Amino acid sequence: MLLVKDIVLNEDISVNLESTINEAIYTMCKNGQGVVVIVSNDIPIGILTERDILYSINNDVDYSAKVSTILDLKTLITVNERRTIEYALHLLIDNNIRRLVVVNDKNIFVGIMTQDVLIKHLEDDSYHTNLMISHFIQTPKEIITVALDTNVRDAFNIMNENNIGSIVVEDNDEKPVGIVTERDALYLINKKSDMNIKVEEVMSHPIICVSEYDKVVDVVHLMDDEHIRRVLILDQNDKPKSIITIRDIAQNLKGNYGELLEVKLKNVKKTLNYIGESILEIVEDNEEQVIQWMNDKALSNFGNYIDKTVQELIKTEIWNSIYNKVKDQERSERIKINIRGYHFEMVCSYHFVKNKETILIILRDISDFENALIDANKRSEELTSELNILQGVMDQQNNIVLVSDGFDIISVNKKFYDFFQVESLNEFKKDLKSLPETFISHKNFFSPEDNKNWIEEILRLSQKDRVVSIVELKSVEPKAFTVQLNKLSSDNTNYVVTLTDITDLKLESQKHYYNATHDNLTNIFNRAFFLDALKEEFEKAKRYHSIFSIILLDIDHFKTFNDKYGHLKGDEVLKRIAKTVYDNVRKSDIFARWGGEEFILLLPETSLEKAELLAENLRKKIENIEIKGIHKVTSSFGVAEYSDGDDRDSLINRADEALYTAKGTGRNCVQSK
Repeated sequence: MLLVKDIVLNEDISVNLESTINEAIYTMCKNGQGVVVIVSNDIPIGILTERDILYSINNDVDYSAKVSTILDLKTLITVNERRTIEYALHLLIDNNIRRLVVVNDKNIFVGIMTQDVLIKHLEDDSYHTNLMISHFIQTPKEIITVALDTNVRDAFNIMNENNIGSIVVEDNDEKPVGIVTERDALYLINKKSDMNIKVEEVMSHPIICVSEYDKVVDVVHLMDDEHIRRVLILDQNDKPKSIITIRDIAQNLKGNYGELLEVKLKNVKKTLNYIGESILEIVEDNEEQVIQWMNDKALSNFGNYIDKTVQELIKTEIWNSIYNKVKDQERSERIKINIRGYHFEMVCSYHFVKNKETILIILRDISDFENALIDANKRSEELTSELNILQGVMDQQNNIVLVSDGFDIISVNKKFYDFFQVESLNEFKKDLKSLPETFISHKNFFSPEDNKNWIEEILRLSQKDRVVSIVELKSVEPKAFTVQLNKLSSDNTNYVVTLTDITDLKLESQKHYYNATHDNLTNIFNRAFFLDALKEEFEKAKRYHSIFSIILLDIDHFKTFNDKYGHLKGDEVLKRIAKTVYDNVRKSDIFARWGGEEFILLLPETSLEKAELLAENLRKKIENIEIKGIHKVTSSFGVAEYSDGDDRDSLINRADEALYTAKGTGRNCVQSK
């Protein structure tokens, strides 16, 4: 039986708490594992990874400072060196981590064990099957890429923003030619390199690729031979499909240990309805009953007992009695138990799979039940007294005022009855279960999700967004209200809710916004709004490598219309053309008046060819417009597509040049550049 101590890594793997960040980075580079354990008096107290170093790049970290300044002292998952590697695998996956800190019986640091080392040493039938990589990528990981000329700092920023450990580098033909990882960040900082160099100078290349039909075992060996943690998966057409890491392989192992894991997780999920209670998972390993997993509630109540024997938490004689009963019946009735001064009601379930024993324990805290009942009665009396006093104040308000816990309405004022045209609160509740049912669902107003505490939802909003709309029954008109919330002093759940009518202010605000963003003649967007939208589209295209096009159109001989028919007829032409174009473009397209007789269109996710087809269709539609007293209206079109290196002026100038060409070649046609 292979134990953790047989495969532990302990060379150049730890630094003292007094060490500098530079020393920690140097040690990480030296051990090649991308991790260093921080110890104090030989006791492990924290862990520093490549991801931590990557995050530090843009935070002005002083690398000569002590490592304690950036150390996150979160719960450290350790494993005893006497545990089996099968147990260690489950510990890694159950706690969603990549490596375990290994200690001895006295909690003295021994070394670390990583997923890739562990997987190599599992018994053959753990993954030496016909299982293919394609089983791992039913939901492919999005491949995020950068160009060869991207600087290193920007590449690391993208990795940070997307919380990924690597980024693929593409050439000008969008073919993957290399990869940059967290480890590269580590080595660059260690060498004090310039972060503004191009990724081409630091990327690993050629990028290691495998087929989605390769066997898992072959990919594991390849990653081991190449000393890498991830490979690029190609589909049957040799196109990049996903990236897979050694962590993905550990989490998706099939075979004996995977089957045991699936059964265990299935049974753990059955207990998730008790998520508010303390939950512990106890497994048999090397003839000991060990706590392998604790939920957050259990960690909060008892501290970290992961990888400790259950007898360290529950007295041996009490545990033996419970264990024998649970093993006998494969479950337990509710058992009252005292742990660390807390009183609990315990429920256990027992599972036995492939010679592995698992016991799930759910603990419901009942220590405060008696005190809770007394407190509840006291709060009820205080609430009744406070509401009696509050009612008189509420009735004097001209605003709608009510008391609610986010579900039920407890008390309302006279203005409430008047607005909703009811005689009593019971009459209101007969027709409507809650106040939010009266809220109009609209993008400009708050509307809660079904069956949610609407007060909790609105408290998460900024003050300016706490606005609702309700139909007034007297006038049958929608009204806008700001919502003010104040907690009752004697109560932790109920709020005084004040609804202040701001209908006139809201309408005025919307009117100002509309006027600021629309052309007052044609009622389409104006030039200022278009330029703001174009700026956003440029940022999107640069970040996501998306495409878009613009169309400039100009009414042919428009001055003639004004001179011959008068400005009122000219205005009619402008409005008819604006409506024709608006009715024949997508909702996602931005159509605006550019100035005078010129209009402009922004077409997201649209190539030059498709933009030309749209322009030709619009040209025909305009040509067929019939306006009384005018023989014919035509327009000329200039089309341009965004390309790398474009800015606002260069793109619009190309469209303008194309429009000028259209004007010079007889008008009533489409040209592009």
